[in-house]
Amino acid sequence: MNEQLIIRLGSVANAPVDWLVWSALNEEIIASGRLAGADDLPALAQRLGQRPVVALVPACDVVLKTVPLPGKPNRQLLQALPFMLEEDQAEDIEQLLLLQGQTLQQDGQYSQQVAVVRRAMMEQWLAWLQQAGFSVQRMVPDALLLPDAELPLVIELSGQWLLKQGPWQVSCIDESWWPDYLALLALPLVLSYSPWPEAVLQQHQLAPAELPLALLARQLNKTSFSLLQGDYAPKKPQNKHWQQWRLSISLAAAVLLLYLSSVGLESWLYQRQATQARSAATELYKSKYPNERIVNLKRQVERKLAANGGVDPNQSLVGLLSQLQPLLAQQQGLNLDNLRYDSKKAELRFQATADGFQSFEQLKTQLQQQGFTVEQGALSNIAGKVQGTITMRSKT
Repeated sequence: MNEQLIIRLGSVANAPVDWLVWSALNEEIIASGRLAGADDLPALAQRLGQRPVVALVPACDVVLKTVPLPGKPNRQLLQALPFMLEEDQAEDIEQLLLLQGQTLQQDGQYSQQVAVVRRAMMEQWLAWLQQAGFSVQRMVPDALLLPDAELPLVIELSGQWLLKQGPWQVSCIDESWWPDYLALLALPLVLSYSPWPEAVLQQHQLAPAELPLALLARQLNKTSFSLLQGDYAPKKPQNKHWQQWRLSISLAAAVLLLYLSSVGLESWLYQRQATQARSAATELYKSKYPNERIVNLKRQVERKLAANGGVDPNQSLVGLLSQLQPLLAQQQGLNLDNLRYDSKKAELRFQATADGFQSFEQLKTQLQQQGFTVEQGALSNIAGKVQGTITMRSKT
């Protein structure tokens, strides 16, 4: 959509509010009108509020200054602007907003364009628009949008005269003060886009008559300045599709994180049980061969078995442990306390601690399903844990 809704607010709530729907592409008026005051803005929002909104505010409520800078502008220097202007303001500087325009350079001298507006006035304008349901993209002093020309330009709008004397020199004067204001300025000649009042004695030329807001709208793309800066800058609109999917994506991410955490914890438990089984086997080997350094337990056991005439792999310590370990890993919370191996009987006896009786029953059942002969000793409940002994004999 290339249409814009331009709303010119007043200084007080009961001041007239002019509006214009403007086609920037074709530079033509789509619709226009005038409201009695800010209280009528909600009705306008219901009719036209889906368009981008540009707010114009009276230039008499915004003071434009050009401040000479002591050197090349940088962040620290621009942040010091309030202190440079503090003595020139009648109000407490904390009650004012200083908004930056362009940085200028001429003959090596830098200067900064600054707009000064009362914070309370800015918040009042925004409150009128936001409470009505408008989302404002820009806010510009009205007279700043008059065209640049060699002569001072004027146009009448809702009982006020807008005057532009230079690119950053504008005024907004109530109709009743207009003759006196012109007399004080003593301008040689002005160019007026509105019919000239006969009672005002001022040399003037008449430009082709224009609807005031249409004349201002044509200049919107020629200036980038906006009063909406800093904390008052408009928030970038979020993608509607992203907003719709954001909750689903967040939930999916949370579920994935929970799943990965569960897998990680399960892997850690299996690794821990495998480490305990290896430690128990190592201790058992050391008890049989205390003077031998362990380098590769599996190979060393195999050599011992070969030296004794060899045994069935299923009956060796390594064979029994290799078959026991996967079954232990399936029993979460079951930990081995010690192991004892009897090579003559091909029997492995181990003591374990578990969270409940069911872990022992499940392990016993699984060993029997594997073909082992299993004897389970007495189980005892100590400090909330179950301790017991299981003896498994090799498959025949």
